[in-house]
Amino acid sequence: MIAVIADDLTGAAELAGIGMTYGLRVELAMTADPASTADLLVVSTDARSVAEPEAVAQMTAATQAVKALKPSLLYKKMDSVMRGHVLAEVFAQMEVMGTPNALLVSANPALGRTLTGGIYYVNGVPIAGTHFAQDPEFPVWHSDVLTRLRADRTQVFIRPTGSPLPEQGIAIGEAATVSDLAVWAQTVGPETFLGGAAGFFTALLDARGLQKQAVPELFIFPETVLYVSGTAFGKSVALVKDAADKGHTVRYMPVGLMRADRFNEEELQAWTSLVAADMLLQKPVIMAIRPDEQETFDALHLRECMAKAVAQVLAKTPVPELVIEGGSTASAILRQLGIQRLTPVQELGPGVIRMQAIEQPAVHITMKPGSYAWPETLWTF
Repeated sequence: MIAVIADDLTGAAELAGIGMTYGLRVELAMTADPASTADLLVVSTDARSVAEPEAVAQMTAATQAVKALKPSLLYKKMDSVMRGHVLAEVFAQMEVMGTPNALLVSANPALGRTLTGGIYYVNGVPIAGTHFAQDPEFPVWHSDVLTRLRADRTQVFIRPTGSPLPEQGIAIGEAATVSDLAVWAQTVGPETFLGGAAGFFTALLDARGLQKQAVPELFIFPETVLYVSGTAFGKSVALVKDAADKGHTVRYMPVGLMRADRFNEEELQAWTSLVAADMLLQKPVIMAIRPDEQETFDALHLRECMAKAVAQVLAKTPVPELVIEGGSTASAILRQLGIQRLTPVQELGPGVIRMQAIEQPAVHITMKPGSYAWPETLWTF
């Protein structure tokens, strides 16, 4: 068994989708199931959306549970630009696994995300000069990775592609091309704790001799789709606003619901009844947070409110296809729906995975990271 522990749900779904393309039997779960017979078990935590002490506790527990399964490879899936509590989590996981060193390759050159000379670039631009600087939870304030992570430079090191790893501590591997990822995958030893983004995981599967399978014909979505946007990523917010301006059905969360101290169940019922009625017209509907309100309210409350709303909509009307943008929002929604285990059905695009709930087979959920592009076949507004 290959095992992955992810720090958010869309990242978990991304690697589950990659495993599926290699012909592996894949299970995505919120906890490690000792009885799992999957070739690839992906355990999703919500570590990126909580405070550091809780994130470390989640990662420690998940790593202990996965270690008991004795996987042939354990991989930590993290954000490609290293948002979250990365270093604290990795040190905790290394302690559980008893490994003295770790290699993290978060760069994903296929998506234009590279690391050279200790500086992280997005499509050639130092990351602090991009939209990631405005991230509401983990703003990227410096392009030098070690500076931004406030790393102890006696324990955390930048390493050029293919160079020797430190005997102890965390090495962050540079990568400017996809072939750089292959070099790292072919040179690391079994005693090193491994983590990073989707590109490095793919390179590791290639290095193990696995081969991609034939790509099935893309699923054609029906007209009746519920889109849920829970991301503050600027381009996604703009796309939702553009859809509304073009006359498509966008139902923004009422401002009254966005205040935790003024939450009103009757107002929530009114909003979700409106969305349910929209769904009966068999047209796509978008639920979103009003763009000019994104930074005014508590992010955790907004996620939980959106999750309650989606659960109410599904209770009021059939929703053949649910599409969720944003990992923490997706996680909150699945908790509300009582979904603990999923299996990937199709990779619609990089990081965009259509999944089936194992406990509720009629429910299909497509998840997309907030900073990833929409496939043209999915976002048709």
